[in-house]
Amino acid sequence: MSPWRVVGFLSLLGCAHVPEASPPRERSRAQARYTVTIYDNLGGARVRACLEGMTVNGLVPIYDGGGPALRGAWIGDDPLDTPDGRIRLREPARAACVDYETRFDSPLFRASDPAAVIVSQAQWLWRPDPFPRDLEASVRFELPMDAEVSLPWPRSDSTYFPERSAFYTSVYSVFGSFEHQSFSVMGTSVEVARLGLRPPADEIRRWLGGALQATASVGGRFPHDRVHFIIIPTPSQDKHVAFGMVRRGGGASVLLLPSPNATVGQLEADWVAVHELSHLWLPHLYPGDRWITEGIATYLQEVLRARCGLQSSERAWTRLQEGFERGRRAGTGRPLASESREMSRTGAYHRVYWAGAAFALAVDLRLRKESNGEMTLLRAIGDGQRLWGTDARLVDGSALLSALQEASGADFIQELAETYAASSDFPSTEYVRSPEYSEIRTQILSGADDACGLSAESWR
Repeated sequence: MSPWRVVGFLSLLGCAHVPEASPPRERSRAQARYTVTIYDNLGGARVRACLEGMTVNGLVPIYDGGGPALRGAWIGDDPLDTPDGRIRLREPARAACVDYETRFDSPLFRASDPAAVIVSQAQWLWRPDPFPRDLEASVRFELPMDAEVSLPWPRSDSTYFPERSAFYTSVYSVFGSFEHQSFSVMGTSVEVARLGLRPPADEIRRWLGGALQATASVGGRFPHDRVHFIIIPTPSQDKHVAFGMVRRGGGASVLLLPSPNATVGQLEADWVAVHELSHLWLPHLYPGDRWITEGIATYLQEVLRARCGLQSSERAWTRLQEGFERGRRAGTGRPLASESREMSRTGAYHRVYWAGAAFALAVDLRLRKESNGEMTLLRAIGDGQRLWGTDARLVDGSALLSALQEASGADFIQELAETYAASSDFPSTEYVRSPEYSEIRTQILSGADDACGLSAESWR
C-alpha cells in the first residue's frame, strides 16, 4: 500500500489514548460542559452542551464538512433550526443547555475488529458561537458497556479538558474495545491505543520508544510533554509501516499503520514513525508552504535514523539520493509552492517532499560550513521551536523561516526558500557530491550515541 495513494482516505482516521492530568485550577467565567453519549452500535452520539457565562448565538461545527453529521438539535422538547449543520438559537442566550444528535456515517473508519471505531472529534464536538476568548471546557462520556474512549486531551478521572485548539483543529477519537498502554520516554508521557493484536505491547514500546528517542535528539528533549499514538495493524505487501499521520487538535496525536507481519527490528528500522514525530518539532503551515515542513521531516527521517543507529550512514545517503531522483521525475511542472498547495489533488508528493528535503540539506550544509560546524539545522530547529511553540493553529511559512534565521544567526534561509518555492525545476543536488562537502556529509550522518542511546533512566 503506497503512502501517497492512501493519504486522502486516511486523513479521515486516527488519534490515541489519553493521559492522566489535573484539570485547570482556575475557573473562567465562560464554561462549556459537554456530556457525550455514544450509541451502543458506535454509529453516533447524543450530546448535551451546557453553556454558561457567555452570550452565544448557537453552536457550529469545527469544519464546514462536519455539518452533515448533525441529525437535529433541541432545547428541551423544542427543535432548533440547523441550517448547514449549524445549531441556531432562537435568540442569543447567556446560558443554555442544548441537546444535539450526530451520526458517524462519513467519515467512519472501522478497523478489522469492528469492536472499535475512529472518528474525528469534528463529528460530535460543536463549539459555541461566538467562541469566547477564555473558555473552560469539559467533556464527559457515557459509553456502551465495556467500551472505552481514547483522546489526546488532559483528563481527570472520566472528564476531559480540551484546550482551545480542540475546537478548531482536527484530532481523532477512538470508541469501543481496544488495547491501550502507557509509558514514559525522556520525560515525555506516551499513551497508545492499539486496534488489533499486533504488534504486541513490548514491541510497540521498543519501536515507539526508539523513534521518540531519535526524534528527541534534535534538541535533547521532545517538544511535547505527552504524545499519543493510535496503532492500526494494516496488511501491506511491501511496507513495514504503510502510513502515518499527525493531528494536533488539543494535543499531539500520531496515527500509524504497521504491517501485522513486521518484526520489531523492521519496525525500528522503518522511517514512518520518525517522520511523523519530526513534524511535532515544527509548526502547522498553510498548504502552499508545507513543502518546507514535509521536506524537513523527510530529511530528518534519514539523518536522525543514521545518527541514532537505526540505519547506516551509507544507507541514509543512498536513500537521500534515491529520494531526490524520485522527486526529480515527479510533479506537474508547477512552481514548488503551487505543487505543495495542490499535491492532495495532483498526487505530486514525491516532488514536494523531496524538493523540500533538498532545501533542508542545503540549509544544513551551509549552516555547518559557515559556522565551522558550530550551527546545524538540527540545532536551529531545537532552538527555534521555543520561538514558534506547539500551537496547533495554521501559520505562514515565513514565521518558521524567520524563527530559523533568528535561532541560527543566518541571514540566507528565507531568501533560499523563496528561490525554491518559485522554481518549477527540481533543485540541483550535484554540488553535494563534491569533495568540498565530503567532510560535512560525514558529520551530518555520523552516529551520536550520547544523544540517542536509550538507557534505564530514559524509561519508566
